Amino acid sequence: MLGDLLSHGFDLAQYVVASVREVTALTETFIGSRPAPVGGGVGHQAHGDLDGDLLPVENEDYAAVLARLDGGAVATFESSRVAVGPRCGYGIEVFGSLGSARWDFERMNELEVCLGPGDAGYGFTRVLTDGAHGEFGRFNPGGGMGLSFEDLKVIEGAQFVTSVLTGEQLAPSVADGLQAARVAAAAEASAVDGLWHSVVPRGGVEGR
Repeated sequence: MLGDLLSHGFDLAQYVVASVREVTALTETFIGSRPAPVGGGVGHQAHGDLDGDLLPVENEDYAAVLARLDGGAVATFESSRVAVGPRCGYGIEVFGSLGSARWDFERMNELEVCLGPGDAGYGFTRVLTDGAHGEFGRFNPGGGMGLSFEDLKVIEGAQFVTSVLTGEQLAPSVADGLQAARVAAAAEASAVDGLWHSVVPRGGVEGR
């Protein structure tokens, strides 16, 4: 859960808010054994033969992380591999004193925004993607149609190629991925001893 699913949340938080400074975490394995995998599978859709041999589960079914971020913000991260209901739910909620925003991957072409108590229509307002949002106009002529997962991969590929050709980092970098992995490693250590663990800062070196 930490290295697979929550690593994306750590990366998303550092992109939207700030880098994670320290964490405390807990993990749990609810299902102690599962059937051995049969054949191939796509992503998380692989499954085992229910009549096959049971093998011990070696990774967690659930993880929760409480974190302090640079600048004073605090964050909570939670993910479950066995929760019933979400098909591909992966969301972020950012709450501030002047406004808030929330987004979920299952409705990735929508953003909910609240501008705060001073707003005449106080409460969350649904914002649909259109030509004013990034590269949307290259794929759709009108707002509200939405981009697909494949469209986003094309945009990522274009950013990567442009970064290589120009030498300017446009897309997430290897350093971003490393930082998310550092948060996951600190959370894994915390899940073992129950203590707060500092995250090696960007540009820092492990073991120092």
